[in-house]
This record gives sequence, C-alpha cells and structure tokens, in this order.
Amino acid sequence: MAGLLLIVLGVVYYRAADALPRSLVSDRVGASGFPKLLALVLIIFSGILIIQTIIRKVAQEAGEEEGRAKKTWQDFAQAAGMLGLGIGYLIIVTRVGYMLGIALLIGAALRYQREPFSVKLFVTAILGGILFWAFFVFALKTPMPSGQWAALLGWR
Repeated sequence: MAGLLLIVLGVVYYRAADALPRSLVSDRVGASGFPKLLALVLIIFSGILIIQTIIRKVAQEAGEEEGRAKKTWQDFAQAAGMLGLGIGYLIIVTRVGYMLGIALLIGAALRYQREPFSVKLFVTAILGGILFWAFFVFALKTPMPSGQWAALLGWR
C-alpha cells in the first residue's frame, strides 16, 4: 500500500516538476531536471518496495509467521531512528555547514546501524562529506551552506 502511495506521489511530483516554466537562459536540464530525477528515483524505489513486500508476503505464507509483530515494531523503530537522524541533520546543517553536517550524518547513520567506532568509520564519514560537497559545488554548481565555521576562519 505504501509503495503504491509513493508511486502516485512520485508521478504527481514529476508532473509538478514538468510544469515548471522554461526560461530562455536555462540550460539543457533546466529547473525541472533535478526534481524530475528525484521523482523517477522515488518511483523506482517504490516499485522495489512493492516487489519486496510481495516476496516477504509469500515467504510469510510459506510458514515464517512467528515473530512478525516484533519484527514490524523493530522495522518501525529503525525507520524512526533514521528519520530522527535526518531531522537532526536539517537542524545543524546551517550552523556547521554542509560538508561537516553530511559527514556527521554519515558517521551517525553508520553508528546507528551498529558499525563500531573505527578508523574506517571516520574515514568514510570524512570522505563522504568531502565527496558529497564537491559533487554539489563543482558538478552541480550548487552553493552549499558553509556554516559558522567559515565565518570564524574568514572564508566567507
């Protein structure tokens, strides 16, 4: 049911993005390019969600009924925790900047998924922050929040 609802939402979002006005100075992608891509990704992932649900339902009917209620609650709690991490990121990103904020989000998500503290965790978070920042700033030409650290260091 959720997968179908998300597909409908993706289609509505795609149509809204497609209705964005085109300017004479816009590039090939235009203002609607990235929102359309997000809508298509939402539709694809929703389709995958539907397929996973069908497979899970068939497996449950084959005799894996026990522990279902507990697993459903655990899935909900896991999703709620990840949502909380995303909300926390949105709260801090303007203060600490995009690069540090996304690095903290990656590190927190890895820890939330029970990745132990290690050099690998820190390197992944730091490199992830740098790569995501570089992708948006250089590849997509999108300025990202620099946070209060840049002002303190005189980088603004």
